[in-house]
Amino acid sequence: MSLKQSEIVEKIYEIPVTLGDVSESIFEGINTKNSLLNRLYLPEEGGSDSYYLCEGLCEPVFIEPELVYPYVSGASSEKFAFRPSPYRFMLPYELSIEKKKEYNVIPPEELKTKFPMAYGRILEFKEKFLHDTSPLKSADYSIKGRQFLEYFNTPKIIATEGYHLQAAYDAEGNHVFENGCGIVLKDPGRCAYITAVLNSSIARIFPSVCNSEMIYPSYVAPAAMKRFPIVFPDNMLTEDLITTISGYLAFLNREKYARDYGVPDWLRKLIAFYEQISNLLVLDTYFVNDLDPGLLNALEENIHPYAGDMNSEDSDTLLNSLYYIQQQILEASSYQKCKFNLGLPEIFNFFLSNEKF
Repeated sequence: MSLKQSEIVEKIYEIPVTLGDVSESIFEGINTKNSLLNRLYLPEEGGSDSYYLCEGLCEPVFIEPELVYPYVSGASSEKFAFRPSPYRFMLPYELSIEKKKEYNVIPPEELKTKFPMAYGRILEFKEKFLHDTSPLKSADYSIKGRQFLEYFNTPKIIATEGYHLQAAYDAEGNHVFENGCGIVLKDPGRCAYITAVLNSSIARIFPSVCNSEMIYPSYVAPAAMKRFPIVFPDNMLTEDLITTISGYLAFLNREKYARDYGVPDWLRKLIAFYEQISNLLVLDTYFVNDLDPGLLNALEENIHPYAGDMNSEDSDTLLNSLYYIQQQILEASSYQKCKFNLGLPEIFNFFLSNEKF
């Protein structure tokens, strides 16, 4: 590592506030002794909400949709939004009546009465795949992950490690993940901001910070993620801008993932444009706090949460709005005119790309 890069790592290392300080909990995903039992494959031809494929038995199975949840894989990039997965996860648990936020495994006799299809699927898997004909027990299909279950159906950030550390916001809190970690913030209103930070160039240098602290497990293990340095902007304008752009990027990435026949070049460039602005604002917050006023003015005038409902079904109108905002910013300002007074301009040369839009 060059001296300049060492200086960058040292600056990040010295940041006093960490993700652990601003989080209510950072925890691992679930652990199951037989993922082929819990994990279900979606048939290519579609079907009813209860129709899936069993990988272990190589046959179709039917399960009550109330026990099936979206599954997050860390094998591919999951930036800002979740990539559609061909898998679902069977979680035979119910919320406890006595204790709030506590999920308990459904006993076999109750499972047989309430969810007979799930009961039959588990029993068949146990007999045919595991060659075990003993009576069904809760231990046959329970999972490990106390904190995961405690914060199930709680909005959270899910950080995974594909090509690099990336994060997506789970607003419903019902995604099941095995690899990676869940992050529940003390202030849920800052989830979009933290998601942007975890997807920024700061995350690219985080492994070096871990190495300097002799932390060698996966970079998305809770022990490591608790040390992720967090800086909040001095002014609400910058934080609001990053938060809003994070919402833009969640929508744009959902649009990208939904396109089965390839992602058009204009959409890739639109995503790259907003990612670069988000990255620029995050890096300015961490290192400089001195962006060109002209750029800030252009961003303030054009980027706002009322560009459209990011959850609207009218995606074409939203895409047009975000494209229009991009053009307005490019006409009002130029990245090449941004001035930084910090004595280490190599920070930006190191982090920011020179891609033209």
